[in-house]
Amino acid sequence: MIKFKDITTDDKDIIQRFTLFGERMNCDLSFSNLISWRFIYNTQYAILEDYLIFRFYANHHLAYMMPLPLPKLQEDGTYKVIPCDECSVNVIRAIRDDSIAMGHPFLMLGVCNYMRGVIEKAFPDTFNINPDMNYSDYIYTREKLTNLAGKKLQSKRNHINKFKSLYPDYTYKDLTPDMIPQCLKLEKQWRKISKEDDKEDDLDEGLSEELRSMTRAFHRWERLGLIGGTIWIDTKLIAFTFGCPINQTTFDVCVEKADVNYEGAFTIINQEFVKHLPEKYVYINREEDMGNEGLRKAKLSYKPDILLEKNTIMEKHPLADFEDQERIKQETRDIWKLVFEDSEQFMDLYFSKVYKSEYNICCQIDHKVVAALQTLPYTMYYHGQLVKTVYVSGVSTHPDYRKQDIGNNLMRQAHFHVYFHDVIFSTLIPAEEWLYGWYERCGYSKCITCLPDPTNIKDMSFEDFDKIQRGKQCILLHDKEGFDIIKEDIRLAGEDYEPEEKPIKGMIRVVNATKALKIYASTHLDVSCIIRVYDKNIPMNNAYYVIKNGKVRQTDEPSESAIKMSINDLAEFIFRDENVEMNLMLN
Repeated sequence: MIKFKDITTDDKDIIQRFTLFGERMNCDLSFSNLISWRFIYNTQYAILEDYLIFRFYANHHLAYMMPLPLPKLQEDGTYKVIPCDECSVNVIRAIRDDSIAMGHPFLMLGVCNYMRGVIEKAFPDTFNINPDMNYSDYIYTREKLTNLAGKKLQSKRNHINKFKSLYPDYTYKDLTPDMIPQCLKLEKQWRKISKEDDKEDDLDEGLSEELRSMTRAFHRWERLGLIGGTIWIDTKLIAFTFGCPINQTTFDVCVEKADVNYEGAFTIINQEFVKHLPEKYVYINREEDMGNEGLRKAKLSYKPDILLEKNTIMEKHPLADFEDQERIKQETRDIWKLVFEDSEQFMDLYFSKVYKSEYNICCQIDHKVVAALQTLPYTMYYHGQLVKTVYVSGVSTHPDYRKQDIGNNLMRQAHFHVYFHDVIFSTLIPAEEWLYGWYERCGYSKCITCLPDPTNIKDMSFEDFDKIQRGKQCILLHDKEGFDIIKEDIRLAGEDYEPEEKPIKGMIRVVNATKALKIYASTHLDVSCIIRVYDKNIPMNNAYYVIKNGKVRQTDEPSESAIKMSINDLAEFIFRDENVEMNLMLN
């Protein structure tokens, strides 16, 4: 497997060694976009054979960008990508293997047309390669956007002239960090008109994500090296925009907002900003339309000089690695036996009654399972509320593949998988003492206790057991099917059945911070605070959370009074006054 690293603002110089001196004009390669949208895509990077690789999630599916070659120093002192280096078959093969190891059929996005032939020749009858108009970049020359010359752009010139006649004393200013509060105020006004609502809780997903990305960019303004512009009438901000270079000649416009009450405000900020950009930026990338018909019409109205078509590459044929579930199940069982040394009777029970392919998260290398775990569904009973939870079982890596970061990738993959299945908490019991430290690094905290089995469990009915478990304040519930499996396990153990006499510390992780805090707030109406959460594995959780009057609002707006918490701390905060319990866990 390729060892990837989470991308941060500290990686700017490393990333831009590949992007700034390359030929590619994709807006995906703007460093601002890579950082400000990471909370959705969980973007990571690696360098392999002098190629920069990005790995991320798109619509819950693992995906990769087309690898970028390292530009080479030329005799004249400049850097340039040699055309034959644009596409490395070996690197594409490596990331395809990495994808399979992570449990996903290979998906590569943002592939420009001139690379299609090379890939089709190297991998005949392997991939479907399809263009996606929704993700094409609209690119214009600086000259076109500055001069708006020609009959086709007459309407744009009319807008400019109308604006200047109405507001002859308008001023253009570079966007500086001290203007950010006014920019956010204008954005809120724009959003209110667009959504006809200014309540953040009522934002549709697209607007909410855009606001969060913009806020993240604002708070990293200088570290991202952003350039922006503003339009003022008297002392009022009526338009702003900002962006980031893609390469030495192409600039990416990430955001553009204007007060629609001022006719021509969008047109004037567009023109003025391009005028004031450094002259080396010959091309202006105004990004994709994402399938929005209004955006598409607006971007086409400027008559793009380049419509940068990008292709999606996907496995053409279903992969045997993912189809052969009986093989996967057997190889997962083999690793379980090797690692845990359980009896055949227990494994027969587990793999016939508990294991299901949809619960299994595995890593396959060379068409063989080398690591696996199961995310078993459970319901947490929390002050009368039923909360979707999983119990992580059977975490195991083949001894020959340890110390290769496979376990960390497996846990990350599991957390992402259950997050997108609306799971709120994940629980587990470490098999050995030293594993507590490793699970802690994966985001888990010792906030749940596995209690000894009830003394008369062998003869107890599920109805009686259910009354006991639902009498608790906070507990992981067993359903009747799970209870019957446990009793079968006890029966199979016979005289060897030796229940634990002392409680065992289990661990719990917050998977979805927003939903977890909403559950907490609903039962703690007196709590009023702001929390800043940090989660290395699930970036969607990285945000500020305002808790007040039993409700929670997620935001990226900083607060000096915020309580800083890791995802581990968050579990301890939520469960600090609870005696969270579980029992009768199979492993």
